[in-house]
Amino acid sequence: MNYVLFIGSKLGYKMLELMSEKNTHIIYVFVEKEHEHENETFYRQAIKLCEENNINFRLNASNKEVIECLNAIPTNIEYIMSFGYRKMISPEVVDRASIAALGSHFSPLPRYRGFAPLNWLLINGEDYTAVNLFFLEQEVDNGDIVASKEIEIAYCDNINSLFDKCLSTFEELMIKTLPSLENNNFTASKQSNEEASYTCARSPEDGKINWASSSYDIYNLVRGLTYPYPGAYTYFENKKLIVVSCEEYNPGNYVGRVPGRVIKVIKGRGVVVLCGDKAICIKKVIDQDGKVHRANNLITSVRATLR
Repeated sequence: MNYVLFIGSKLGYKMLELMSEKNTHIIYVFVEKEHEHENETFYRQAIKLCEENNINFRLNASNKEVIECLNAIPTNIEYIMSFGYRKMISPEVVDRASIAALGSHFSPLPRYRGFAPLNWLLINGEDYTAVNLFFLEQEVDNGDIVASKEIEIAYCDNINSLFDKCLSTFEELMIKTLPSLENNNFTASKQSNEEASYTCARSPEDGKINWASSSYDIYNLVRGLTYPYPGAYTYFENKKLIVVSCEEYNPGNYVGRVPGRVIKVIKGRGVVVLCGDKAICIKKVIDQDGKVHRANNLITSVRATLR
């Protein structure tokens, strides 16, 4: 079978690596470069892997360029597959797959269709997700599901540990599913559009902490956006601080409560900040120069207020 891949981010690179190791016949790869604000990039590794395996590729191709490349391929394309690729693939391209055009999505489909599902799942305090291989359709993430597996989200998970769990599970799912794709012997189940929910794209500015929120909501925001994502942030002495890690903290019954006020500095642990209810102990932060600090080494006064 001949495969054309559309890949982006770590997921795309790892799927290219896995499918190369499994000797699938990849005839073209369209690589998407990460956005400028992203702290980790994988497009260079993907390009290097293509070069090492003599696979034709294009970086950041427009839809017109994609079609031109596909038109130049002299053989039939059985599968088009999208992994971590954030652009919608046009119907004209999808229709070039003689068997199927398939994509991946890490959410409990049909819920959380759209952008940044793992970030949103953590921000919203969900307790499970799933990894899915599904048919690409004109509507976002609504195609029939070829393979899926559910994954528990633990209270201690952050975006990194959750992504790693999802990636590992999806690799296992792909290894199990590839033989049936090669034999064109697979089934798919329909999604329920009545149960569907959607997520919007996130920008770095969306991560500002509202200290009037609950401690649980702030904890979820921090763990859902921590490095290498842009991060949940606040301001201390008019300077931006990105909160890398924190934990919920019960400060006792504060009837004189100022959300954002530092009430305790704990050596070697962090600083305790009041929320709309309870408190958060901020452990590590990144300053505006990109340096990582233990919070109690940077914020030393119980008169400080984070904005």
